[in-house]
This record gives sequence, structure tokens and C-alpha cells, in this order.
Amino acid sequence: MNNNPSISILMPMHNASIFLFEALDSVLQQTFHEFEILVVDDGSTDNSIEIVKSYCDRRIRLIENTHDFISSLNKGIDASVGKYIARMDADDLMLPNRIEIQYQFMETNPDIDICGSYADAFGEMKGIMKRPVNHVDIVSSLLQTNPLMHPTIMMKRSIFQQSGFHYKYGYPCAEDYKLWTDLALRGFKFANIPELLIRYRISPQQVTRTSRKEMFASSSKIGLEYAETVIEQMIGKEIQYASLLNSLIKMFNNDLITSDVFLKTLFPLYRNFLQKHTIC
Repeated sequence: MNNNPSISILMPMHNASIFLFEALDSVLQQTFHEFEILVVDDGSTDNSIEIVKSYCDRRIRLIENTHDFISSLNKGIDASVGKYIARMDADDLMLPNRIEIQYQFMETNPDIDICGSYADAFGEMKGIMKRPVNHVDIVSSLLQTNPLMHPTIMMKRSIFQQSGFHYKYGYPCAEDYKLWTDLALRGFKFANIPELLIRYRISPQQVTRTSRKEMFASSSKIGLEYAETVIEQMIGKEIQYASLLNSLIKMFNNDLITSDVFLKTLFPLYRNFLQKHTIC
């Protein structure tokens, strides 16, 4: 293994044997080679571990853990040594130049801390999955949805050393969304590269399919928590917002509007605020 890889590719897996060979091969076939692959086994009971051990590539490191996805993600982060951490899921496929494109983007845009990309969905559903590209659109969109696709992400490892943040418990099936809001409020910068860099598999086994209600509840909780701090930020910077935002809060608290309407109304106000102040 390269003792000083530029990139640590973090791939948690849980009973992933059906797709694991394809996923690992897509990483090993990258045009950029200065990486390590941290495969964190999340308590698999199939032959996933045996599949990983069958590879003789010294860049692959296997970390075994009990079935605890948040712990597995955080163990992978703590074990990483690269300048950047790239996420990958064990059922998706990297396009051959994914790592090279993201590495070059991060190196030429040192103000960006976290970058994602578009994705090519395949499997049960097909189509191009696009997301907001620039920082202001991403950070304001966090009020309503997760504008970053987790398996497309590359981020500076120094984020975790500087902020002390890790993936948090209490937000099942939306732990990445919570991390992005935490980092946005600390002033870290985001971008999405408007290129297809992964093939994103849509299958019945996906958490987004099997735990949709749980994910929706977590996402709603995250959006409202984020909104609370965003409102404090806006009023603290411009007191003129106070009357409007306090009225909006009162309507929500009195059940005159739903949380969706509350966040949808706040979104353009916050976007305009960010464009004016170029902060967050």
C-alpha cells in the first residue's frame, strides 16, 4: 500500500456480496492511482469479507466492525490518511475518471471543502441525477432537501480534524444530510461538479427504498433544525428580517402552515441573504 495516498476511498459494506466485485473493480480501474480503499465491513453475515480478502491489491484495507453504520463510517474517517476522503457505496460503480476529475477539481479550487457530482441512475430506474452546482444554491437547498449525493462526495480530510464533527446518531437514514448542515453552518464550502462521475444503482435493497418513512422523518427534523440556526443568522445580520421571520415562525407554531411550506418559504429568503452576504 502507498503510505501517503492522496485519497482515501471510504466504502462501507453490509451483506454486499452480490454487487461487491463490480464496485471494487470500478475503483481499481480508475485513471488516478494514488489512493487507498478503506472497506469497512458493517457486520456482514454473507461472504463479503471473503470477497474483499480475495483481492491482492495492497491499496485495499479491510476494517471489520459490528453492524452499526454510523460507527462504520466514523471508523473509516478516523483510519483515513489521504488528503481527501472519497465516499463510495458497495453497490455503485465509479466511472473510470471519477477520482481524477474530483481530485483535479479540489486541487484547483482550494476554497471548496466538499464536492459531489451528477450520477447516472441504473437498475430499477434509469436517468441522470442532477443537483445544484454552486455553494449558495447547495447551502440554501439544505433547508428542503439533501442536495449532495453521498456516494459522489469527495471532501477534505482536514474538515474532521478542524471541526471535530463526525457522522451523528439520531438521524437514521439521513446521517450525511445532517453532516452537511453542520458543516454548512460552520462555513465550509460546497460544490457539485456538473458531470456524471458514478453509476448509481437503484435496487429494492437500498435504504432509500426500505426505510423511506424513517428517512423522511430524519430529513424533516434536520431541515427544521437547520432552519432555526439559519433564522438566527439572518436576523443577527439584518434585523429587518425579524418581523417577517417571526411571523413565519408563529404561523408554523400555530399549525397554520406545514413544515414543508415553512421551509419552502424560507428557502428563497435565505438564498437571497447568502447571495448578498456571501457567507455560510
